[in-house]
Amino acid sequence: PLFMGLISSCTNTKVDAKNLDGKWIIVEVKGEKVNKEKMPFIEFKVAENKVHGNAGCNIFNTTMKLDESNVSAISFNQAVSTMMACPDMELEGKVFNTFENVAAVKAGKTENEMLLVDKDGATLLVLSRN
Repeated sequence: PLFMGLISSCTNTKVDAKNLDGKWIIVEVKGEKVNKEKMPFIEFKVAENKVHGNAGCNIFNTTMKLDESNVSAISFNQAVSTMMACPDMELEGKVFNTFENVAAVKAGKTENEMLLVDKDGATLLVLSRN
């Protein structure tokens, strides 16, 4: 019984979206591992509500919204990006398509991993601390 209590208390623990502050490598998009020489990344500047990064080819910038009443809630405004053409635009399209569905942040498997999830808790992006 004590063990079960520990398990359920861990799964209900909310992760503060402010913990995303800094640079993260995008290692997985909607269940697919990213295997690129130049890994896409996302950098959060929480104090300024700004987000920028590289989605695999193009650089992007956007802003984020946090919810004071739900510390794990996060959403992104529409991103603007450079418009370079690259040989493989598929990964970039997948990264950009996830942004509109991000609703919260969850803890990953280690302290250097975070998950961006949709409103149902499904993992959209797996981030690893650079």
